[in-house]
Amino acid sequence: MEIQEIDSDAFSNLSDEFQKYIEDNQTGGILGAVYHKGKLVYCNKFGWKDIENEIPISFDNIFRLYSMTKPITCLAALILLEEGKYNLNDPLEKYLPEYKNLKELKSYNEETGEVELEDAQKPITIKQLFIHTSGLSYGFYPRVPIDKLYNEEFNFGEEKPISPQKDGIKAVLETSFPPLEEFSQCLATLPLAFEPSKYFWYAFGHDILGLLIEKLSEKKFDVFLKERIFNKIGMKDADFFVPPVKRERLVEAYTKNQDGNLVRVAGHIREGFNHKPKFLSGGSGLVSTLGDYLKFCVMMLNRGKYKGVQVISKETIDLMTSNQLLQGKSYLEMQMFQPEDPEIIKRNKGYGFGLGVMVKIAENMLKSGIGDYGWEGALNTIFRIDPSNEVIFIVLTQYCPEDNNWILPIDTLRISDLVYESLEKSSK
Repeated sequence: MEIQEIDSDAFSNLSDEFQKYIEDNQTGGILGAVYHKGKLVYCNKFGWKDIENEIPISFDNIFRLYSMTKPITCLAALILLEEGKYNLNDPLEKYLPEYKNLKELKSYNEETGEVELEDAQKPITIKQLFIHTSGLSYGFYPRVPIDKLYNEEFNFGEEKPISPQKDGIKAVLETSFPPLEEFSQCLATLPLAFEPSKYFWYAFGHDILGLLIEKLSEKKFDVFLKERIFNKIGMKDADFFVPPVKRERLVEAYTKNQDGNLVRVAGHIREGFNHKPKFLSGGSGLVSTLGDYLKFCVMMLNRGKYKGVQVISKETIDLMTSNQLLQGKSYLEMQMFQPEDPEIIKRNKGYGFGLGVMVKIAENMLKSGIGDYGWEGALNTIFRIDPSNEVIFIVLTQYCPEDNNWILPIDTLRISDLVYESLEKSSK
């Protein structure tokens, strides 16, 4: 799919919004695209790939996807499900024996650091890895006692003197992990945060899915992705690193300093994608261009098909993009700690979770149809697919939040409203 600048008066408010982010110094550069009823109807670029050197952003630039990696990993795992390599309700220990005889955290003394454990009463199932109900965690939640143990095990912030409890996601992004198998064995020594299936809690589950893909396919995770997804639909720049010949196309990542000015993010976020990593992260490891990720989204919207190539069956896409949480609950209802911020509650109301994507299951503030699905990445990347209205929109920038603020600078709700308002205008 050719990516080129496409704009019209109908999308002027959307363009103004993106331009405002740049003028207000909220992020360095932005690419935005809207696909509707079989064609690209909007595609525009704003700001800089590299502010310091005054290099404008371009459509062939490469972005760190972080958690927008997750749906790709889940699709890959579901290809193996179709081939009968496993069942969703299989216990994980059947394929990764390190997850036998797990412990759960019973209590944690904040003052003394004393930990009390108990035997896990249920095994982790493969499905629970997809839907974040496994009992695993991510290591950057200040309110979760188990995350203190994650911090000790994986040395979050080792490359620079920051605290995971203080700096949140940045601490995780700045951390290098060992190869998948070694990582998994370390992770399995840590107690679970809760009994599997009890809560929805964002975690390393999709990274473990990456290892499971390796075990079941007998191929390296990156090789499997290329052979079964990327090569089939022409995702030429999607990978776990940026080779030297493409290095100049990688967008600089920015954050804010104490004065509120944009500054480059150093360390692993900047340098970690310059070589093939030991840890092929199914949860956050991929890079991609706008064009490549749009191909993936079009394939998803077309229920597994791209330009005549059926990557996966329609039935499996339908399964992936339907709510898989217990009793049809929303993922807000299943959180281990209910959010207190009314704005967060309002913005997430009406969403369940499928096999790797959030799924709209009830009318809410967004203008999208029931069944709308998607996810976001830590550096403020966003994608949404609305099958009932045949809409895809993608926003790519590279801004690392100073804390766990998932709303700013790119406001998903505001962008979604503008996309649908623009589509309404263009249809008149």
